[in-house]
Amino acid sequence: MSQLRNMLRGLALDREEPTGEILRRLDTSIQTLYLECTATCVLARIERPAPGRLQLHYSAAGHPPPLLVEAEGTAHFLDEGRSPMLGLLPDPRHGTAVHPLPPGSTLLLYTDGLIERRNEDLTDGLDRLRRHASAAARRPLAPFCDELLAGMLTADNDDDTALVALRLSVP
Repeated sequence: MSQLRNMLRGLALDREEPTGEILRRLDTSIQTLYLECTATCVLARIERPAPGRLQLHYSAAGHPPPLLVEAEGTAHFLDEGRSPMLGLLPDPRHGTAVHPLPPGSTLLLYTDGLIERRNEDLTDGLDRLRRHASAAARRPLAPFCDELLAGMLTADNDDDTALVALRLSVP
């Protein structure tokens, strides 16, 4: 995974292009250098299209979708720009999506270990995450993350779990 992450960093810095195109080049490299390797990935880039405005350019290859939690508590998954995991298709195509990031909102990226539970449909875990994030939306960022972890993880969770949360300041 560290080799893929470092390769992605190089490809992302190589030229300015849509995130889906960067993932297509990563996918082609993986299939050339690491036969029978598969991976999931979310590639996200925040841009400022105009003063006081931010937007997320992103692609998700087989990975759970980013969650956007607005300041008042509305939470929804960003599920445009989705494609199959890396390393599966011989002629890979990865979509790119752009979504505005409202001031005061929180962007959450996470691993599947946060939402998956044995003998449970994945949509149940996604819904649970959305509900917990919505309920904690007004908390400062560190307690927001702590509450998500406390509400989502169980004693039988043996998968690695990571989350990255970004709170967008209000101008």
